Amino acid sequence: MPHIVIKTIGYPSKEALEEAAEEIKQILIQKLGKREKTISIALEECTYEDWPQIYEKEIKGNDNLLVKPGYTDPVTFD
Repeated sequence: MPHIVIKTIGYPSKEALEEAAEEIKQILIQKLGKREKTISIALEECTYEDWPQIYEKEIKGNDNLLVKPGYTDPVTFD
């Protein structure tokens, strides 16, 4: 623990994603004092069709979000 899941619609490259995951891991080690062997990070690639359900279930009204999106419409992202 911690386990982080990154849900995204596409990404630039596997290399860029791996670099981002490594940076996230380093932040957890440095800022939260977590041990490297306890950290796991996963990717779930989604489609635009999936996103409204993800938004409703995991984002909208979720008081535990540390970073909230700047949109309220998960279809148009407005």
